[in-house]
Amino acid sequence: MTYRFIILPILLLSLAACAPVIMNGEVTSDQGFDLGKAEISASKRPEFKAYIVKAYLPDETEFKGEIKYYEKSVVLYSNDGVSMKCEFTLNDQEKKFEGGGIGSCTTSDGQKLKVKF
Repeated sequence: MTYRFIILPILLLSLAACAPVIMNGEVTSDQGFDLGKAEISASKRPEFKAYIVKAYLPDETEFKGEIKYYEKSVVLYSNDGVSMKCEFTLNDQEKKFEGGGIGSCTTSDGQKLKVKF
């Protein structure tokens, strides 16, 4: 019985540590027209000292990639071969994505995305 009171808080804390950081932003075309809202998530992978980064654009295109803790930029790829380069400025380098910041991304076909987290 005592073990339940010890194990449950540890389990809940470990699940909270794995919660993704959500970044919301706006997408514009290469001509500067507003294309809608977008979302990027960064899920921590402590065993690899990295984050899995996923981006969802308004046209339902999904990009995926991995960024190491010490890196500030990442190239994400969609299933249909489009790439997106993202550069991040973190508010607190020690807290990484969890400390907040801003990001700027550009797809290989010219769409631009700015996010805040």
